[in-house]
Amino acid sequence: MMDTQDSPQTSPQAARRLEDIPRMPDADLMGSFGFTTQQRLAFQRTLSTQSAPLVRGRVLHLPVYFPCTPEAAHEVLVTRAKSFEKSPGFRVLLHYLAGQGLFTSEGSLWRTQRKMMSTLFQPQPIQQYADTMREVAERAADRMRDGDRIDVAHETTRIAMSVVGKALFDVDTFDEADALGGALTTALGWVNRNLATPALVAHVMGMDAAGALADRTSGRVRTWFQEAQQKLEAPFLLPGVRDPELLSAVRLVDDRIQRMIDDRRKQGLTRQDLLTKLLTAKDPEGESEHMSDKQVRDEAVTLFVAGHETTATALAWSMYLLARNPALLEKARAEADAFGDGPITKWDPSKLEFCTRVFREAMRLYPPLMMLPRRTLEPVEIAGYHLPAKTLVFVSIYSQHYREDAYPDPEKFDPDRWLPEREAERHRTSYIPFSAGPRFCIGIHFAMLEGPIVLATLLRRWRFDIDPTRVIGPDDFATLRPKGGVPAVVRAR
Repeated sequence: MMDTQDSPQTSPQAARRLEDIPRMPDADLMGSFGFTTQQRLAFQRTLSTQSAPLVRGRVLHLPVYFPCTPEAAHEVLVTRAKSFEKSPGFRVLLHYLAGQGLFTSEGSLWRTQRKMMSTLFQPQPIQQYADTMREVAERAADRMRDGDRIDVAHETTRIAMSVVGKALFDVDTFDEADALGGALTTALGWVNRNLATPALVAHVMGMDAAGALADRTSGRVRTWFQEAQQKLEAPFLLPGVRDPELLSAVRLVDDRIQRMIDDRRKQGLTRQDLLTKLLTAKDPEGESEHMSDKQVRDEAVTLFVAGHETTATALAWSMYLLARNPALLEKARAEADAFGDGPITKWDPSKLEFCTRVFREAMRLYPPLMMLPRRTLEPVEIAGYHLPAKTLVFVSIYSQHYREDAYPDPEKFDPDRWLPEREAERHRTSYIPFSAGPRFCIGIHFAMLEGPIVLATLLRRWRFDIDPTRVIGPDDFATLRPKGGVPAVVRAR
């Protein structure tokens, strides 16, 4: 794909002034983002129309900078990635759910964990789960009956959760999917309610203040401030954090995973699932021993959440978008039918090429995550502007996916955007549903294997009558789930 050369870093003296960065209008008293998903999406659609490489917004009194062009986003995520950390607020919100997993950890811990886990998620090792993906989708299809009224989003969640449960834990979570899914929805719902709130801003400011005071003191006082900063990594001051429903949801996930860790140890770590591989993984450079149970738990939860949420949501949107485009639906069905009556035993890009393009286009229109929050670790130059340390920079995935200069008629569902010759014309950072750079999602190969297999399996078995006139928008949630689900009537083919 087309990419630009990394420009040499210029001196701060040559950089343009922050005061010259265009300002975005405020959505409300909170600042640029707004309280609801719809407000946040509207703001990001405005970002997609900007020609300036960098614009300025705010959260309360804090300035926030948004890279608008793919080139500027590429600098933040790829070229200058070492100068950024994930937003501390994001880490605080996910503390109880994801702990110090790959999605939230930083520094040496993240680098060690990334090295230990990356070999498990290369395309070749992931290929072994193709049969599991097809079998789970077939099982879901077997339970359906002609005339059933279903929510496609609910079904794809059950399927994706069962796939990741089997691959990650070698357990059957199909019948537990509702309970586990409900627990994760509760936890992510709390995260959504606390995004960009005064309480979160105050919490992070307190954490930063404790860190700054620790740097300026010594002895017992320094230790006290360090301990205070560490305690503030947990969101114990945020509204609703002690809600019994939230506590019960996190406990359910914790207990389920800890039981499986205990079972693996009792059995001698002989299974071939990803959980066993996490328990036996070693740093390839020999800098650390095996992960602790707590670290394995954090990584397992991170993989479980990300592994099902992205795929389930993209599959639900894929089915909805195809229903609104009958000609494309028939093309996807024809590709699925070409496998005949037998099972899809091996994923072949040339045989599921159109279903793959449908899946990718659904993630362009409805990326599971809307934004990638970052904060500068040191002074850094982005798009010609010198940003001081601790500057908030949010890369909008959604706005990159709706830029007309990258995607003409961006509202249109067009899987042919992903024909190789058309994709090669775009900057690679114009499509980032799995992020980019050193922190790109290691589950990308898993998701891109699973999505087309499940889609083709379902389309080959049943017809899903979805009202093509019904407009479904994103829910007010932490990820872009379809609001109200995707109602459908199952019909025999």
